[in-house]
Amino acid sequence: MRKIAGLFFVAIILIAAGCSKVEKYPSKQIGVVVGASAGGTSDVVTRFLAKAVEGELGVPLVVTNKAGGSSAVATEYMTAQKPDGYNIMYMPVESAMIKALGLSNIEPKDIRYFARAMTLPAAIAVNAESPYKSFEELIEFAKTHPGEIKTGNAGTGSIWHFAAVGIEKACGVKFNHVPFDGGAAAATALMGGHIDLVTVAPGEIKSGVESGKLRVLAIADNQRSALYPDVPAFAELGYTVEVLGWGTFAAPGNTPDDVLKVLEDSFAKAIQSKEFEELCVKYGLTPAYLNAADTQKFAEEQAAWYQKEIPSLNLR
Repeated sequence: MRKIAGLFFVAIILIAAGCSKVEKYPSKQIGVVVGASAGGTSDVVTRFLAKAVEGELGVPLVVTNKAGGSSAVATEYMTAQKPDGYNIMYMPVESAMIKALGLSNIEPKDIRYFARAMTLPAAIAVNAESPYKSFEELIEFAKTHPGEIKTGNAGTGSIWHFAAVGIEKACGVKFNHVPFDGGAAAATALMGGHIDLVTVAPGEIKSGVESGKLRVLAIADNQRSALYPDVPAFAELGYTVEVLGWGTFAAPGNTPDDVLKVLEDSFAKAIQSKEFEELCVKYGLTPAYLNAADTQKFAEEQAAWYQKEIPSLNLR
């Protein structure tokens, strides 16, 4: 009887030990959502870093594009997922803008950011057959022909729409804004002659410039782009417009600290790698790593700034 009781007691201990065993994270594939179409800067950066992080975590990172609503569609999807670390998202600057734009009630404080990867300026480009050989010629025409220049951007309310509106405000002109599902799609339309101008990421027009189909007129920054060293920056042209996009990564709110720490550490290593630095040079980006706490603070401060700025620019 004692022997049976002893075996029963051992069995209880084994069962308890089995119940208390915690599954190590991650143990299965991680979904990564991108709120823009394939081929653009957001997509390129996400796929590159996802591949790098796969090697670090030992599980696949599967990237899915959910374009629409200046990243609002993807943000709504991601934040509705279980906060267990298996659904994360590339968060562009638009994630700090969508509430002010009336596209979503979600704002940075509802999200757990865990890394900033880079920043990037807007590039202003035209078709190579365009009559505008310089930014000054473009603005001169726009001043006397309000609303005639069709300007493509990455979607209504996107950072590149914001850039075009900022140019209007600074230069006293008016464009006809044409939204696309990402900067890459806008660049393709420009190459096809469907629009007159784009304000998008430098890397999104790279293939068009290299093929001789597009011409860059200016970079909306205080300094020239390493990708287009012969193209003037706005500061040189006498304009103070500086519109910077940025890219971060985040998880749904309430994601556990220990899970977020794993993501933070793995992405930090990938973002600060020589390989990612080389990618940034190739696409005209500036590596700008921030850890989880600093990225959260940065995104919330950006949201507060856009909340004040967007109503005055009538971006909705």
